[in-house]
Amino acid sequence: MALLGDVLQASGGLNLWRQVRRFTVHISISGALFARKCGASQLKDLVVEGSTRQQSLEITGFTASDRRALYRPEWVALEGPDGQLLKKRRVSPGAFRGHMNSPTWDELQLAHYCGYMIWNYITVPFILADVDVVAEELGVGDARGEGRRSLKVKFPSRVVTHSAEQTFYFDREGLLRRLDYPAVYDNQTQIAQVFSEHQRFSGILVPTLCRISKIGDNGLLIAEPPLVDIEIFDAAFE
Repeated sequence: MALLGDVLQASGGLNLWRQVRRFTVHISISGALFARKCGASQLKDLVVEGSTRQQSLEITGFTASDRRALYRPEWVALEGPDGQLLKKRRVSPGAFRGHMNSPTWDELQLAHYCGYMIWNYITVPFILADVDVVAEELGVGDARGEGRRSLKVKFPSRVVTHSAEQTFYFDREGLLRRLDYPAVYDNQTQIAQVFSEHQRFSGILVPTLCRISKIGDNGLLIAEPPLVDIEIFDAAFE
């Protein structure tokens, strides 16, 4: 597929990606979604370490400077100082998803959401080349007024992500600029993630800014207040 090949090459190339096994990112997350679901959860100045091969990561500084969240698709946990286990929950990814539409989230629900969101953020576009991921090129799309090349992607059940079907939009240089999907907490709400400020870390290109907003009934983004703002300050792959 011509578009996917261009996208992978622009982001560093599939050969380079297959040589790395882990990533570390210094990241800050905020937004109206967390204020509504979790109150004043502290998600700034996080250090996230994870695997590029499987959905597995650790979030240091999660909700407090001396706490760490551990994420796996079927299991999340919260640790205190010196690795003391504070909370844990083991249920299927489907059960986790079913609980996301509750009016409020506890810390483990928040860890589940942040865990899969960050992992998908870092591994796209390379995960789109997996043999069981179906990507259909739509040509020059119209991302609500912005003519860009697009991919309609269907993810296998093994990948915990925002939605089984998503639409990715790329600019002429093959950089990811936007991602549309239904909200995990409300299938009637359509979401757009808008990416910018791409930087290269260890040869891998990463968008360092991302804003997540609702898409209104008229197809335009509801820019304020943003549901989620993500900023990556630094990243490394090894």
